[in-house]
Amino acid sequence: MKGFAVLGTVLLCVLAPIAMVYGLMAFTPTGSCDYSVSGVCSYGRVPMIVAAGGTALVWAVSAVWTWAGTHGRPRVYVPYAALAVIVLLLVVAGRLAG
Repeated sequence: MKGFAVLGTVLLCVLAPIAMVYGLMAFTPTGSCDYSVSGVCSYGRVPMIVAAGGTALVWAVSAVWTWAGTHGRPRVYVPYAALAVIVLLLVVAGRLAG
């Protein structure tokens, strides 16, 4: 079981930064958002915050939660659940921007 937790943590630490960079690049406004309320400027640039900030938060919390206080028995499901939540955050950000 510990091997699955290590694999999940490695996958999380490889894929979460990629998702975070994608969230920044895909949802950062390239022009002024002064009079725009659609696309990446919708809801006060929430798509970028959800994609990049949400990914960073989920990544940090799940990495700690997997290993902290487990007395040698890590929580195996946490990194995989975190990867699913990160994908969900990117989909939600895309829906908000679309």
